[in-house]
Amino acid sequence: MKKIELIVTLQEQVLDTQGEALDRAVAELGHNEVSNIRVGKVLYFDIAENDNEKIENIVKQLAERLFTNTVIETYEYKILDRETF
Repeated sequence: MKKIELIVTLQEQVLDTQGEALDRAVAELGHNEVSNIRVGKVLYFDIAENDNEKIENIVKQLAERLFTNTVIETYEYKILDRETF
């Protein structure tokens, strides 16, 4: 059993309206040292598989068919160590 962390973000060229709103709010709080906020999502799930190639195929299929809109989003994933959760 492996724990997966899947990170989904908007592609760089896609306007991130949530990120822009947060940029303005952070600036209004006086933190001008913070900028270029991008908003995404993180999914955690378990896979009952130990073969890394099979894990990659499963994650890729789920990410590209269910968890992301590949027209505007990108994703990356990590297999987490048991100690991290």
